Amino acid sequence: MTFAPETKFNKMKKIFFPILVISLFAIAACNQNAGKAAGKTKNDTTRMTVRTFEKQADSCINKPVVLEGTVFHTCKEGGKRMFIVDGTDSIRVQVTAGPKITKFDESLAGSRVRVFGVVREERIDAKYLNEWEAEVKKPDPSHAVGIHSGAVGHEDQDTKDKLDNINSLREDLKKCGKDHLSFFTIEADKFTELK
Repeated sequence: MTFAPETKFNKMKKIFFPILVISLFAIAACNQNAGKAAGKTKNDTTRMTVRTFEKQADSCINKPVVLEGTVFHTCKEGGKRMFIVDGTDSIRVQVTAGPKITKFDESLAGSRVRVFGVVREERIDAKYLNEWEAEVKKPDPSHAVGIHSGAVGHEDQDTKDKLDNINSLREDLKKCGKDHLSFFTIEADKFTELK
């Protein structure tokens, strides 16, 4: 039996076919890793609900989050805070305006929104409570110190109500077994009104 002599084309196929296969695998691997990297960026953002916020917030400090809910209240003084609820007004998430947001308009109350931002922790310790008490006793117009609850009428509290709140927090601080209480907010980068 005689075989036909090997042609140049057949020799080239033997050489280039393995190279082609290896190249395709390399390209596929690179694309797969790029897809994972792109997915990781999206997966770094934690989706939260109003009801799970308190449980999840501690593990998401300074990390990106998305939260949906109904605007319960926006603060009149400067419009830098709004409070989001979902189903019950007893659970509220405070959202503060980040550098890209001028203010939250009062007309947002009752609207459903999606907030994109970062979880921030505010630590309340004995020193903070002492400063707050001093401000309450000698009011500072900047309204910088204090806890904002978003409760109806919280902006109209008198001195006695504020001092009662401070004393209540002092009791909570004694009971918690730590040197501080943590309050979590979302600093919003952007938000959208949902229809």
